[in-house]
Amino acid sequence: MQTKGYIKRVFPGNNTPDGFFSYYDYMVPKDANRVFVIKGGPGVGKSTFMTAIARDMVDRGYDVEIHHCSSDNGSVDGVVFPEIGIGILDGTWPHVVDPKVPGAVDEIVWLGEFWDEESVRASKEEILQAQKGAESVFRRAYRFLKAAQIIYEDWESIYMEAMDFGKANIIAQDIVDENFAHIDVSLKPGFQRKLFASAITPDGMVNYLNSIVAECKKRYAICGHPGTGKSVLLHKVAHAALERGFFVETYFCPLHPEKVEHVVVPELGLALTKSIEPHTYVPGQKDQIVDMNSCLDDSIIERHYLYIVRAQDEFLRLFDSGIYYIGQAKQYHDALERFYAPNMDFGGIEALRKTIMERILAYACEAEINGGLGYGYGLGV
Repeated sequence: MQTKGYIKRVFPGNNTPDGFFSYYDYMVPKDANRVFVIKGGPGVGKSTFMTAIARDMVDRGYDVEIHHCSSDNGSVDGVVFPEIGIGILDGTWPHVVDPKVPGAVDEIVWLGEFWDEESVRASKEEILQAQKGAESVFRRAYRFLKAAQIIYEDWESIYMEAMDFGKANIIAQDIVDENFAHIDVSLKPGFQRKLFASAITPDGMVNYLNSIVAECKKRYAICGHPGTGKSVLLHKVAHAALERGFFVETYFCPLHPEKVEHVVVPELGLALTKSIEPHTYVPGQKDQIVDMNSCLDDSIIERHYLYIVRAQDEFLRLFDSGIYYIGQAKQYHDALERFYAPNMDFGGIEALRKTIMERILAYACEAEINGGLGYGYGLGV
């Protein structure tokens, strides 16, 4: 019996305090064999198109990365087959993607040819109003997330005052030495890939971290209150791996897109994850727990306890409001889909999907003939 491929789930973009933030440039390997950029309006079947191809490829034994949409985590922004260097991406707003090497690598797949233009145009005013409504509530969501971010930073500042960063540096250095002291620095630096493992979605904070770290044999769960140096530790580990020439996957925080949340070094089977509200990770029995709270001065925490409780409560209130408005934006998007979906020739789209599926399988055969698989982002360890 043929073994099915492995499914890894990530987010290429996110709703953040500064608006929509994209790591789309890291979805597909730089040496990709083929990239299909799907264009078309909401409700034309882009996500279904990509998901069906992903399912077929997994059934044939190919690993797949499914890149979920932060504004509708049940939908898909792209699927990538790292072993054969193939990607299929949603190229519509807010993550507009255009071919970088047209024809030779990238091509546009235009699903607009399958809609009844006359019927769609008849709903022009309603479509424009729905788009305007979605943009308005997204802006409101981002303002609440910005307010939540500011309160979170105040929450962090209390713990930072209580931190012994000397102890934190020792903990970080011990982990670096344990995993990299025996490996020389490389003349060729490694490559850092940037994505999100979790997202602020209409359903709240959602993460697919288990699918990212499941294949790693050595895992550290970095625990601790806000401001206890967890991201600094992860940054040091990622830097050590890159200095030694490793491919490193770094996953960032939706509330602070510059902060590292998780680090994976596939070649070493190594993963380090943060576990803290609002993006928690439940450690497994074999995970090594690193408690950064051990670096805190409890007397300072006790003195500022009421400030901590107030900041935590206020953060959660503002954060929940941001999620509420992202949910409102999804309702506008769902309304947009209802203007397009009834006017689509889904039979024609399915025929196109089968044609592209055949082309992908042909590329897969060619990749195997020309030296085997492995275009850059391996999923296994």
